[in-house]
Amino acid sequence: MAAGMPEQESPSPGGASQLASFGEELRREREIRGISLKEISDATKISKRFLDALERNDHRTLPAPVFTRGFVREYARYVGLNAEDMVNRYNFAAATDDRIEKPPQIERYASSLPRDITPRPQPKRGIPHARVNRNAIALVVIALALAGVAWWAVQHRLAEHDVVADNTPVTTATTAKPAVAVPRPVATTPPVDDSKLRLEVQATDNSWISLKADGKSVYNDEMARGDRRGFEATASFRFETIGNAAGVTLRLNGVEVPQLGKEGKVLHGVTFNRESLDRLRAGEPKERP
Repeated sequence: MAAGMPEQESPSPGGASQLASFGEELRREREIRGISLKEISDATKISKRFLDALERNDHRTLPAPVFTRGFVREYARYVGLNAEDMVNRYNFAAATDDRIEKPPQIERYASSLPRDITPRPQPKRGIPHARVNRNAIALVVIALALAGVAWWAVQHRLAEHDVVADNTPVTTATTAKPAVAVPRPVATTPPVDDSKLRLEVQATDNSWISLKADGKSVYNDEMARGDRRGFEATASFRFETIGNAAGVTLRLNGVEVPQLGKEGKVLHGVTFNRESLDRLRAGEPKERP
C-alpha cells in the first residue's frame, strides 16, 4: 500500500460489493457528464457530504434508507438517469443490508435473516365476581334505607294532618309570586390568537427536517416516527428540506395542512406564512412546490 493512502475495508461478498459497484457507477456517470458534486448539492439541496458518502458506499454517514432512496432518486434525475430504475438497482444492491426494507422482488435475499415471530403470552383477565357481589349488596342496603326513610316521612306527614284537623283551621291568604326566568348563559367561542404563527410538526414516519422560523434555523436533524415538535414564528416558516414528504403531518395555528407528497419524496423551500394560514382556513389547498 502506498504511503499516505487511507486504508479501505475490503468489500464483503454479496450486497456490500454490489453497493460499492453501485456507488462507483453513479460517480462514473456523473464524471462522464462533467458534473461536480457541488452542482448536484446546490440544485437538490442535498448535503455534499451525503452525496459523497453515496458514491463511496459509506452507510455510517448516510441517514436511514428511506432518505437514502430519496437521495438516489434526486441524484439520478439531475445527471439524466432513470430515477426509478436507479432506486430499484439500489434496493437490489442493498438486499443484504438489514436497514433496507425489502420489496417483494428481492425477498429471496432476506430469506436467511432470523425472525422472531414467537407471540408474547397475553395476561388472562377474569371477571371480578367479589367486587360485583359487594356492589350489589351495597345497592340493596341503600335502597332499603331510602325506602324506610320514605315510609317514615309519609307517616309523619299523616300524623301532622290529623292534629291540624282536630283544631280550628286557620287559613292565610298568600299571593303566589311569578317565576322569574333566568337567562341561560350564552356559550362564547374564545378569540383565535394569531399574534404568532404556531407550527406543529409530527413524524408519522422517519423524515429528515430542516426548518427555519423568520429566517433562523430552528431544526436540522432526522425526526423519528412518533416525534412531535412545536415551533413559533412572527412572519413565516420555511422548510429547507423535508426528506420524506409522506412521513410528516403539519398543523398551522391549529389548522391541519394537507399531505405534502408521496413516500420518499424530497421537498425543498416549502413556506408557510399568514397568507398560507388564511388559505387553509378558507379551505383552499396550499400550492405544492
